[in-house]
Amino acid sequence: MNQQDRAVTPVISTILMVAIVIILAAATSVFFLGITEDINEPAPNVADTTGEFELETDRSRTNQIVRITHQAGEDIAVEEIEIVVRASGPSLDTEARLVDLPATNRYITGNIQGNSGLVDSDSAIVPMRIITDNGPNTWSAGRTIQFRIGTSEADFDEGGNADKLEVIIVHTPSDAIISKNTFTP
Repeated sequence: MNQQDRAVTPVISTILMVAIVIILAAATSVFFLGITEDINEPAPNVADTTGEFELETDRSRTNQIVRITHQAGEDIAVEEIEIVVRASGPSLDTEARLVDLPATNRYITGNIQGNSGLVDSDSAIVPMRIITDNGPNTWSAGRTIQFRIGTSEADFDEGGNADKLEVIIVHTPSDAIISKNTFTP
């Protein structure tokens, strides 16, 4: 028997043993270190939304109503969304965030973070849809989120201080944007 042929078997067996140990170590580290717990939940599929920003709905011209309609895709529980509202203009840059939805009554003051005057907190004048607990707490195809922008903070009327409104709906478990609408009246 040749001396070269005998040395091949121990080398191959050593390589195989090292490979097996590495694979076992990787598998157990995933289990024990909990790497898979850091993976975010996937965002729901919202295939399409439409947005509307209505400036004048009454004689006083104070209603600035935002409507975002879910057109197609999966239903989303309202408690899993947050709504970011940004208004900007030549001398204006402000933001409010609607959180902890649905609100428990017609006043959403406790659900507004940031500039609380940007989103009108009284839903008696313009009924807030979806974001208050007066109906099904899901945003599904055909349903509309509705709220009003306070004219004291962002006036989009001609000669007002605002010229751009951005409304972003965020799915909080996945931290993904599921709808983004920009209005320039």
